Amino acid sequence: MQFTLTGFTQEAGCRVFAYEGVGEDRIRIKFTVRADLALSRKYGIRLQELPLMCLGILERSSETDEASVVAGGAAPPIAHRTLTFTEEAMILYADEIVAARDAAALKRSSNRRQQPAKETPPPGEFNPYSEASPAPVKPYGQNW
Repeated sequence: MQFTLTGFTQEAGCRVFAYEGVGEDRIRIKFTVRADLALSRKYGIRLQELPLMCLGILERSSETDEASVVAGGAAPPIAHRTLTFTEEAMILYADEIVAARDAAALKRSSNRRQQPAKETPPPGEFNPYSEASPAPVKPYGQNW
């Protein structure tokens, strides 16, 4: 089933996302997924991530519905379905996000180049990167 986000509304501290699902038989079914904004803030889930997370919930529920239809025969068509983004799902998602951010930070820190140890040249050898020291002044006429 293919899902398309058709909009959202705000109802009593919850954001309700509206989707339209189109099955293989081209029948359109309306879906809504309710997400509690206080819980999303509690678990550090950004508001911009909610529609995609709700889409994931719809896709997982449609997979289980299709599996039950195959096992049990034909299912009656449903004109509208309502789902809720539960606190347990938010906890799982928040844990996944923390793990992904930690992995990204570790990858960034390991990609940095290690600075090679500075080697000091033997005394008397020219090093253009060393701190500038004044050149010794030779007597008049010997600097050429």
